[in-house]
Amino acid sequence: MLKNNLRFLIIGLGSMGKRRIRNLKVHKQEQVIGFDFSEARRKEVEKEYGITTIADLKKLDPKSYDAIIISTPPNQHGEYIRFALKQKKHFFTEVTTSDDGYKEAIRDKSKIVKAPSHTFRYFLPIKMVKDVMDSGKIGTPLAFQYHMGQYLPDWHPWEDYRKVYFSKKDTGACREMLPFELIWLTWLLQSPVQEVSGYITKVSDLDMPADDIIAANLKFKNGVLGNLIIDVIARKPFRTLKVLGTEGVLEWQWLQALIKVHKAGVADPELIEVPKGNPHKGYLAAEEMYIDEIGAFLDAIHGKRPFPYSFKEDLQNLKALYSLEKASKTKKYQKI
Repeated sequence: MLKNNLRFLIIGLGSMGKRRIRNLKVHKQEQVIGFDFSEARRKEVEKEYGITTIADLKKLDPKSYDAIIISTPPNQHGEYIRFALKQKKHFFTEVTTSDDGYKEAIRDKSKIVKAPSHTFRYFLPIKMVKDVMDSGKIGTPLAFQYHMGQYLPDWHPWEDYRKVYFSKKDTGACREMLPFELIWLTWLLQSPVQEVSGYITKVSDLDMPADDIIAANLKFKNGVLGNLIIDVIARKPFRTLKVLGTEGVLEWQWLQALIKVHKAGVADPELIEVPKGNPHKGYLAAEEMYIDEIGAFLDAIHGKRPFPYSFKEDLQNLKALYSLEKASKTKKYQKI
């Protein structure tokens, strides 16, 4: 039987690794070991969070930790998924751009918790949007438009964007954000993506090999059609959503903290104010959703409730990314 205070190994001490240390501390989980090859990062984390760090996993006794959080760049997840499976440790992974390790994770029949990130399902505005849609206020959803944009050099203003994984071709920000957004959009619409077409390309003069914009048309299994743009060139950060239903229209704009519900035949929209969260210093996104997500991981480890998102479901969203990349090259619709 596991004690309430678990021992965690965090692999990768970049911005997300640091965030997960903060999340664990909110949940009174103080026994954390950090692993990173970078000495500068290890020293920074030791000073800021007061935890022990290591540079060599081979020197770490597997009995010294109960669970693993994988917060490396996306292209490195597979190696550490296999490591966690071999050690038979509960593990959590950040959003990825690669399905490396997924076959093994899905095939594994052990009782360890295997937890892929699905952060925005805990984001209060999106939970409120889902409540509105599930209530039937706009009827059956038929189509939607969604646009997410934020200038890439503003993501981590404290470091040179050209040296961070999200400026690289395979781990680019747009590649990462498509499955990130699909995780909650498929939940909102209660259906996986079935067909895709569109473009993933580079249109700006940002000094990087990664693509900087996605313009996609999506068809979901339940028939909903979607138009989606994800970019890292917008000089103003925003997320805007418009859902067309049989009985009305829902509109949400992230930084306005407001949901508008336009009912058919009603002149004035219903305005639903969204309470603002508490971002960590230097960030725009509220910290609460990350805290809640790690709380779900802890609950699953303690057997309180199953982790609500699986590698099998996540793989479907990654396949949508791969299909869109193929569609962009062939200029043809792709089925998933």
